[in-house]
Parts: sequence; structure tokens; C-alpha cells
Amino acid sequence: MKKKILIAIIVILVIALIAVGAYFIFFNKEKTLDINVANQTLANSYPFNELATMDVTTEELGTVMGVNTENIENVVGKIPMMNVQASMYLLVQAKDGAVDTVKSELDNYLTQYEEQWSRYLPEQYALVQNRVEGTVGNTIYVIIAENADTLEQEIMK
Repeated sequence: MKKKILIAIIVILVIALIAVGAYFIFFNKEKTLDINVANQTLANSYPFNELATMDVTTEELGTVMGVNTENIENVVGKIPMMNVQASMYLLVQAKDGAVDTVKSELDNYLTQYEEQWSRYLPEQYALVQNRVEGTVGNTIYVIIAENADTLEQEIMK
């Protein structure tokens, strides 16, 4: 009788260990965003596939946007070539431990960007106000476009 109880306990423990292992394998994955794939998706989507834009470089992120580039692993994005269009996107991969700092610096830039457009073209100002921002793992993204919500869904697939 004691042997049967011991075997039953062992079987229950094995099943529990398998269940916990399966949880960690299938459900407890840290989310990441492949910025190169997201960049391709956004660059080939409206409105960025129709606008005159420039690629964002690490240097530009530092000099124009005020982000400390020592905290950056990688950056991709498109910004308008002329100041008649506010649509842009940024995908910034921060170094470990620097996400909050980079996000704060980008927030400062976006506040200035919004102020700039508040005095210019009202429809473009509305786009900036309705921008989509988020963080996935170490990647911070900003999308300013009339279809920003849809574009966000596309890069999260």
C-alpha cells in the first residue's frame, strides 16, 4: 500500500514538473520586436511608401533629437524630408538598463515636435497629437501617421 502511495506521489510530482516546464517554454517568453522587420513593414506601408522621407541615423538621433547615443544599440526610422508633413516613425533599441532614459529623452523631443506643429499646419498637428508610442523589451517605437494604430498592429504581428 505504501508503495502505491509513493508511486502516485511521484507521478503527480512528475506531471507538475512537466506542466511548469511547459508554461515557461510556451507562455513566459519575453516579448521582443525585430526592428529590421518592423522597419521593412513600416517603410513599405502607407503613408511612408508615398512620402519623401529620410532614414534616421544614430547621429541624427543624438544631434537633432537629443538622445544620448551611448544608450543606443540600434535605430531605424523615417522622418519627413520637408516640414510640410509630420508623419514619421522611429524604432530605437536601447541598451540594457537604458530604456527609461532613452524613452524620457524621446519624450522631450516629441514634446518639442508637437509644439513645432501646434503653430503650423492643423491637420499635421493632429497627427502628432494622436501618435502611437510603445515599448517592447528594449525597443521604443513612435509612429506618427493617420493610420498609426493600424501600423502598430502590423509591426506587432
